[in-house]
Amino acid sequence: MSKHLPLREAVLSWLEYAGSLSPTPQSIVVLMLQPHWEDVERAVAAAAPREEHPDLYVKANGDWVPDPRTLLGESGLGEAARLIAQGVPVPASEVADSFVTFCTGPTPIHERWLLLNGTFPRGTRIALGRHTLQTFTADELRQTVPMPALNVLQRRSHDLGTVPPCS
Repeated sequence: MSKHLPLREAVLSWLEYAGSLSPTPQSIVVLMLQPHWEDVERAVAAAAPREEHPDLYVKANGDWVPDPRTLLGESGLGEAARLIAQGVPVPASEVADSFVTFCTGPTPIHERWLLLNGTFPRGTRIALGRHTLQTFTADELRQTVPMPALNVLQRRSHDLGTVPPCS
């Protein structure tokens, strides 16, 4: 984590501004206009170059730049900022650590699966080549989100009977 300290520090500095904003969806846009957001983007580019993490980038004006939708939406960082703006005590250090892990962890591998119908008992673990089909408890499923520090604050319910289709 020490080699990614600049990214962690940039996120912490950016999150400090969230507490002074009104809790509206536009607050995130205001936060993105702060100079500290540029620091976050530069730190992402240094810690997770596009060659290693193409999933974090988008082409804009002919250049590859860190994708704000991915960095804020998919990572959970935007939700953390929104909660801070609402006055919710969010563990900023844990959020920053989760964000660093999101950006520098293994790049997701896109795969296509087709499971037409299936009912599996609790505790199922079936090896399928190099993959494993398994059932999850609600707590295990909650740990699969990129920002586990927010799980306690949000208490999202997961329907274990239905897993949404991938896009």
